[in-house]
Amino acid sequence: MPDDYAYINTRVRVMRTKLLDGRALDSALAAGSYQEFLRVLAETGFAAELRETTSEGAGLPELDRALSRNLFATSQKVLGLADGEAKREIQVLLMRWDLLNLRTIARGIVSGRGGETILANLVPGGTIKPATLQTAAQSTDLASAAAALAVSGHPLTAAFRNGVAAFNTGSRLLDLEVALDQGYYRHALGVARNTSLRRYLGREIDVTNALIARGSRGQALDPNLFVQGGHLDASGYSRLAGGDASGVPEVAAILDAPTLEDAEVAARSALDTAARNVAMSDPEGVGIILDFLRRKEIEVAKLRLIGRGKFYDLPTEQIRREVQA
Repeated sequence: MPDDYAYINTRVRVMRTKLLDGRALDSALAAGSYQEFLRVLAETGFAAELRETTSEGAGLPELDRALSRNLFATSQKVLGLADGEAKREIQVLLMRWDLLNLRTIARGIVSGRGGETILANLVPGGTIKPATLQTAAQSTDLASAAAALAVSGHPLTAAFRNGVAAFNTGSRLLDLEVALDQGYYRHALGVARNTSLRRYLGREIDVTNALIARGSRGQALDPNLFVQGGHLDASGYSRLAGGDASGVPEVAAILDAPTLEDAEVAARSALDTAARNVAMSDPEGVGIILDFLRRKEIEVAKLRLIGRGKFYDLPTEQIRREVQA
């Protein structure tokens, strides 16, 4: 197994050619029914995972499982190409999905959604073993979920435990989620040896701080919610809450967005741009992989949206707007 990116990136470039292009997505959007959408998708690289979706009584859960299996297989294939330091850096990229899943589990437990509902909303592809995720998702309280994660020895164990403690103190989910962010980025920056990876992580931290600061407008700014490691210090974070993006103009659109939904769209756009820039500026580093994984995640998310739109017989133009958002 190689510990360098020359070999890995050659293989990933080939995998990138198999992502669905605009024409394939347009064909999926143009499908006249949910069944026709499945037939269109069955003519792509998703064919092997789609068999269950055509069984009698199959619906959206079967489609979600098929897309999830494809994403998981893709992430594991990329990880399997690497060894040594390169593998640890790729694991850091995959841990973004761990971060998302732990947030989903915490929100689900606090809101009482139930284990099956939480499991249905998890994104496979991270580094937490499925059995651990299942146990955590089916926990009756946050402490039990933290204990399930601790048994696995996962790097985000301490961050989740700290987040649970913060939530128990103030009953605010934001405290838990920021504790997870802080723990993830400390770990990621500690692993990253690649300059382009550190640069991208710094931009991701800027975007995270901008979203937190935007959500804090009109309230006393809590310095404990600041995530270190980006391009701003604590005083710069304080300026973000006032709408001042000095030093990080890339996040200005997040601060200026009229709604939280618009801010999240702006955040995704900023990270997509950052990933593309890293891929172009460092073609022999982790950037190619980072960009590919983001594109794969976006591909699966768009297919989920199209599938739901077709299943509920929504107008094509409405689905298109949601996909392009």
